[in-house]
Amino acid sequence: MNTGAFLQAIRADGRAALDAARRGLDAPVPTTPGWTVGDVMAHLGQVHRQKTHIVRESLVDEVPDGPRPPAGVDLLEWFEEGLHELTSVLAATDPATRVHTWHEPDQSVGFWIRRMAHETLIHRVDAELGHAIHTPVDPVLGADGIDEILTVMMAGWPDWAAVARSEVTVGLESEGRSWQVRFGSWSGTSPKNGRRFQDVPGIELVTDAGRPTAVVRGPGDALDLFLWGRGSADGLVVEGHPSVLLYLRDVAADATD
Repeated sequence: MNTGAFLQAIRADGRAALDAARRGLDAPVPTTPGWTVGDVMAHLGQVHRQKTHIVRESLVDEVPDGPRPPAGVDLLEWFEEGLHELTSVLAATDPATRVHTWHEPDQSVGFWIRRMAHETLIHRVDAELGHAIHTPVDPVLGADGIDEILTVMMAGWPDWAAVARSEVTVGLESEGRSWQVRFGSWSGTSPKNGRRFQDVPGIELVTDAGRPTAVVRGPGDALDLFLWGRGSADGLVVEGHPSVLLYLRDVAADATD
């Protein structure tokens, strides 16, 4: 997908989230326990404003979270203003511009353009599920979301960790694209905060592992939403042991928490 397609997705899914939220802000969201639709909109608006600030100012160092909606403000007007500001700033900025991101290999505005397309999509789905709405997801955007979650959010281990690699490999196929991952776990103590980790499940991308142990196939929308915990396994086909789906979902849940 190109920059224009990502920006179009941000606008469309942001508007769809607004449409859902106008049905009521107090509705509970089943995919984010303890949150209401209003909480989802406040969170997404906060994320949008933080990224707008990073890109507009070309910031290369870590920044605090974006501002929460002020007390007494009309939440949906506040959200809509932030959505417009975000897309305007992203559209006016060269995607190659260097800015801070949490993904070390890609310190560019282009990273945030892609990330905000998927962030907005997932929370649009949250807002709609709060009102039992099921609007289709573009399968091409979904396939890109699969790639993002596998290659950016889930894959790899901390460079300070001890890794136990499994012999289990899984192929994933969707919308003419394919990936292969190896299961494993890692342990160690973070040098940043001293936190101890033990046997944390994970995956790594592989290209030379031969025939996979299992293969998961499905439409881009179905597989993307499943990995994000926003959809069921209906529509997915597994060749091999079905437990691979549960493992992938567990690792994805940890990576996207």
